[in-house]
Amino acid sequence: MASYQIFIVDAFTDRPFSGNPAAVVPVPASQPIVGTRMLQIAAEMNLSETAFVIPKNANGPNAFQEASHFDLRKSTYAVMPPLATAYVLFFKLQNISNELRFDTLGGELVVRRGTDGHLDMTFPVDMPKPVDVNDDVKLLISSVYGEYRDSIEVELSPALRFLIVHDPDTTKDHIVGLEPRFSPAAIAAGERLNLVAVLITARGVEKDFHSRVFGPWVGVGEDPVCGSAHTVLAPFWHRRLGKTFVLCHPGIKATW
Repeated sequence: MASYQIFIVDAFTDRPFSGNPAAVVPVPASQPIVGTRMLQIAAEMNLSETAFVIPKNANGPNAFQEASHFDLRKSTYAVMPPLATAYVLFFKLQNISNELRFDTLGGELVVRRGTDGHLDMTFPVDMPKPVDVNDDVKLLISSVYGEYRDSIEVELSPALRFLIVHDPDTTKDHIVGLEPRFSPAAIAAGERLNLVAVLITARGVEKDFHSRVFGPWVGVGEDPVCGSAHTVLAPFWHRRLGKTFVLCHPGIKATW
């Protein structure tokens, strides 16, 4: 039976045992892995993300090419798998490339070496659009805020199917204190809208905005640091703040 190295990476943080943990499994070209074995390994890891990185060239992840190419099979626009994988390839497997390109279900994602050990990523924008506030949307808003109010803004991202819920009167402290409860009726409402997650967000003070992400439709009660949500939240807040560069604070457990 083939054996594989498995790395556990705490993403989105500079401190151990914080951020969001992910497993990274480099798969050598000489030892291909089947989907059922991937599922078994992911189940054993029992983390929100397990990434299997497969070299697209014959030499594997240690080829030290100018731009290495890998297949990364995960959900559309997932941020943490390529970020954690790039860390492993750059700093653990000593790939000296300045740029890594990942083929994912959402298209090609690029990770570059930044300054001071940082990694820079490029993502597509999933521009959210206002939605009609029907009974299903009102039920979801009530599940988050405890009630529906006309002042609450609601937008939906067409690709990721993230529903943004924003009350202009709320602050970071308010959304941190919220305890959303999605009843069976609310779950059914989200299914009719083909939702993946509900994002609640508020204007920040030290940061431009804060957010929390709830995805009971994909088995995630709350994602403490959801990177892909920011392909939706960044354009949402860009339109309100007029900024091309925004600083965010995701989740209630984030450390950065």
